[in-house]
Amino acid sequence: MPDSTATSRLVGDDVIAGRQRLVVVNRGDHYALSTLGVFADGVVLWQFGSTDLDGLRAAFDDGTLTLTPPEGASLVIAGTARGTVPALESWLTPELVIGDLADEVDHLNDRPDSARRCWNALLTYATDPTSANLEIVRELYHAVPEHRRIFMLGDMDQNDVPVRILLAEVGETIPARRPDHTLTVTPEAREQALDYFRRSEAGVARSWARRVADGPETTVPLVVGGHVYPSGWPDPAGVEVLQIDYPATVNSGGRDYPSVMHAYWALSTDDADWHDRIAAAGRGLDARTLGEEAPRRTGWPAARLGVMAALLRDKFERHPAMAATLLGTGDARLLYNDWASRYWSSSGANWLGRLLELVRSELANR
Repeated sequence: MPDSTATSRLVGDDVIAGRQRLVVVNRGDHYALSTLGVFADGVVLWQFGSTDLDGLRAAFDDGTLTLTPPEGASLVIAGTARGTVPALESWLTPELVIGDLADEVDHLNDRPDSARRCWNALLTYATDPTSANLEIVRELYHAVPEHRRIFMLGDMDQNDVPVRILLAEVGETIPARRPDHTLTVTPEAREQALDYFRRSEAGVARSWARRVADGPETTVPLVVGGHVYPSGWPDPAGVEVLQIDYPATVNSGGRDYPSVMHAYWALSTDDADWHDRIAAAGRGLDARTLGEEAPRRTGWPAARLGVMAALLRDKFERHPAMAATLLGTGDARLLYNDWASRYWSSSGANWLGRLLELVRSELANR
C-alpha cells in the first residue's frame, strides 16, 4: 500500500489536488485513526482541523496528533472498530512525516522536491567541486527525509552511497550499501563518486536534448488581464487587448456583442430578458455584474469552456491587429489575472490563459 493516496477538495469552483495518509488524532477521552491531507495550496486537513505545515508541527508537538498513541489507550477507527491500543512502534517521526508532506506539496505544484533539489546540487558540485558547492549539497542532503535518502538517486545498486562518500572526509569509515558492512573513504572513492555524477549529468543532458527536440518544455510567463480603467482604456492598449472585457465586437449565433465578456455572460443564461440586458451593458464589467445575477442555463458548467474558446477564436479572427498582439507574446506562458474567478484566473486553473495560448498556437499554425 502506498504511503499516501490522491485526494482533492473544492474551493469555490476549483478542485485543489492533494495527497492523504493516516494519522492518529487525540480526541481527549480516546484516540481516532484519521486521514491527514495536504494540498497543492499548502493547506493541511485532518478531521476537523485545518492548518499548514507549521501548524501541523505544532499539532504533533502539543499531542493533538500522534503516530503512536500510548499503549492501553482507547482507539476508535470510525465505522470499523473500537478497542485498546496495543504496543506500537513507528519507523517514522513527526518531522519525517512533515518532510514527506512538504515533498508532496512540491510534487502537486510540479516543483523539484527535496531529493531533486539535492540531485541538482550534486550535478553542480560534480562540474565545479568547490567547498562552497559541497556545503550546499550537504545542506540539501540533510533536508531530504532520512528514510527517503537511499532512494534519492533512483539507483538501488548504489543507494545514496556516492553522496555519503562525497560528504565524508578521506579516511572516514561510513556504512556501505550492504547491511553490516562499511567502507573507508579514499581519494579514489571520492573521484569515482564525482565521476558517477558527471556521467549522470551527461546522461541527463542527452535525455533532455531528446525531450526538448520539438521545443522548450517551459517558457517565460507573461501576466495579462486584471486591469480596470474607469477613465477609459489606454491608447495604445498593448497587451490589454487580450482582456476579455476589452471592447472588441464578437459574434455568436449570428448576434454581435460588444466584447467577449458581454457575449460570455449573455450566453450563460437562457432567459431572454436577462440575455438582452447583459448584452446591452455599458462595459464588460457591467455585463459580468448583471450576468452573475442572472439564472444560469442548464449544463452551463460543462459548456462554458467551449463557449469561451469559440468567443476568443472569433475575437482574434475579426480583429487582425489584436491577433498580431497575441502572436507577439511568442511562446510565453500566459497567466491571466481574473480577480472574480479562480477557474479562469492563474490563481487557480488559469483556463483563460490556456485558451489564449491555444488560440495563439492556432493562429501561428496558419
